[in-house]
Amino acid sequence: MTNKPFRVSIVITCYNYVRYVASAIDAALGQTYSGVEVIVVDDGSTDGSADVIRAYESRLHSIRQPNQGSIPAYNRGYAESTGDLVMFLDADDLLAPTAVSECVAAWKSGAVKVQFDLAIIDASGYALGRRFCNFLAAYDATEVRSSFMRTGTYRWPVTVGNAYARTYLQIMMPLQIAHGPDGFLNTIAPVYGEVITIPRCLGSYRLHGSSLWSSNGSDLARLPERIEHRLSEVHSMTDHAAKHGMRLASVNVLDHELVFINYRLMSLLLGQSYSGSGTDTPLSLWRLGMAFLRTEALPWHVKLTHAGWLSVVSIAPGPLAKFLITLRFNRARYIQPVRRTIQKFFGIIGYRRHGA
Repeated sequence: MTNKPFRVSIVITCYNYVRYVASAIDAALGQTYSGVEVIVVDDGSTDGSADVIRAYESRLHSIRQPNQGSIPAYNRGYAESTGDLVMFLDADDLLAPTAVSECVAAWKSGAVKVQFDLAIIDASGYALGRRFCNFLAAYDATEVRSSFMRTGTYRWPVTVGNAYARTYLQIMMPLQIAHGPDGFLNTIAPVYGEVITIPRCLGSYRLHGSSLWSSNGSDLARLPERIEHRLSEVHSMTDHAAKHGMRLASVNVLDHELVFINYRLMSLLLGQSYSGSGTDTPLSLWRLGMAFLRTEALPWHVKLTHAGWLSVVSIAPGPLAKFLITLRFNRARYIQPVRRTIQKFFGIIGYRRHGA
């Protein structure tokens, strides 16, 4: 790859997302960077998504295939792409208009990917007032490398928040996993090069009840599955590191990821069994969470929020702990109507103040 990539591919995968796919396509086609190709893979949708995609055919490369699942769709889209950088966009997520141009501007020789913050939106596209991963400017390539060599992990966003070097994807593709391409690709990325972080929201990740890893309150039973899946990704990463001659610290990677400290704590309090549940305790997981928050570069209000959550839920009686966990997974359902009411109220006030 040249020092600055000149072509970027955006691969959109769709299965029965007629409600969202037009917005995803519009976001991809609306990039301010000129050297963009858009590829849409319709994985056998039956809800009218194909008709929506067909309306854009003159402006993109569309592929329709029998339903095979998300991984074959990703593989097919990548195989048809030509970009020096490749971005994968699920049809329910969005990119900001400057996402590609900012990734290209940030690119440096020897990098394997650029990552950026995401705004969290609900099914209707309303902002939930949250960001993922809450990157600070200090979280640069040096900090990512230090974290990875020390703990075997680093902070990374979900699929839409990443732009991968083709040189890296040539090593990893086609994917031979069941699901979750972002976890697999992001976990292994630092083995092969530098990770560049843009501490700004350049995309939106949508939470709703139809995605595999949705947090809509109905997926608490999947916590052990999430933990096991993460362990399989870590195992793949250690295999790649060994083959690449990289020596990593002998640590439990999940002890250094706040998301999975949380998942383990919640799963434990719900009485679920997972790898390591026999030795985990609420106190030990609380200590791991506090250690993470002391050392990680996060905004202070985010640290305080997580510290408060871990402290309260870890000492709560069983019924209260279960209630709090359920509430956490359903918070968008309760918070967003209040947020919309406040927005409407101040909108009306502003309208009146302007003399209308």
